[in-house]
Amino acid sequence: MTTTPQLPAAADRPSGSFPGERPHSFVSRHISETQSWLNARLRRDLRLEPLGPLGPHGFEARLTAHVLAGAHLIRAEYPAGMRLKHGDAKDDLTIIVAAAGGSLYSAGLQTLAAVPGRGLLLNTGLCKSIEYARGSVHTTFTMPGEEVARILEATFERPAPGQLDIAGTFDVASPEGATIVAMMSAIEAGLSGHAPLTLAPHAASLLRDGLVMLILARFPHRYASWFERTAPPPAPWQIRRAVEVIDAHKDGPLTVQEVADAVGIGLRTLQEGFRRHKQVSPHDYIKQVRLAAVRAELIEPGSTRSIEAIARHWGFVNRGHFALDYRNAFGEQPSQTRRRR
Repeated sequence: MTTTPQLPAAADRPSGSFPGERPHSFVSRHISETQSWLNARLRRDLRLEPLGPLGPHGFEARLTAHVLAGAHLIRAEYPAGMRLKHGDAKDDLTIIVAAAGGSLYSAGLQTLAAVPGRGLLLNTGLCKSIEYARGSVHTTFTMPGEEVARILEATFERPAPGQLDIAGTFDVASPEGATIVAMMSAIEAGLSGHAPLTLAPHAASLLRDGLVMLILARFPHRYASWFERTAPPPAPWQIRRAVEVIDAHKDGPLTVQEVADAVGIGLRTLQEGFRRHKQVSPHDYIKQVRLAAVRAELIEPGSTRSIEAIARHWGFVNRGHFALDYRNAFGEQPSQTRRRR
């Protein structure tokens, strides 16, 4: 079990951590009001608590939020500190850079700290609670897990159904850390004032995706090996066509032979093409696509079908095999996924 690091005492915020001391868009001395504000913007069920007995000035939050193509950048100050718990722990990729004070993140047996000079990145869906020290000043970038998976899938042309198991710290003075801070600063500057990134949505998406890909390429997680391989040559048109056929028929009966017939190539050619360009067999690729579809429906708030009905719809008729395949892919049972939506 990791020893809990000690947060430093609150200090004055150093100049130049993030450019522009602009007015905060939200200031409140009410913890319930702050909770509602954060939940509305992040679409999360967050529960805020005082850090301890409140001083003469009580609770206070000073927040500024920006939205960048589905991601959020929030600059926050909590003079009296606070504790945050997730009512619904949804997967995301979060980067925290502290300018003063600090914060503690409890994730399983680990407790990770973001303090001045030491940034933190993790999937906060793995966190049970977060504690912000008195005088905490920090900037947080958060992107939904499904968007991270979409970037991975578009880049590597293969499904990324597993939970993003990323958690670690970085030195903000290192080449990677300085680049991360610079990109977060560019995002904040580009969404403020005349907001040039708001007027250039394609540039905003590229900047967001560039930051995410930098993190994924430089830090450990379940997909890290994808970045180690030499980029494969473009897949032949037959393999791209096979992927289209699978995507179009993922909710119905489909065999590997039927995919080969639809594309007009032999079964062995299809199998060799998938192993070369997708690093999986066509059969396993079909299974990955269907498992990802099951997970997407399980976490959908409006979904009313039973787990068994969802599994059958996406082609899984054997309950035992389905449960085993799902757990191998996502590290949890389908019922656990549904409870976290």
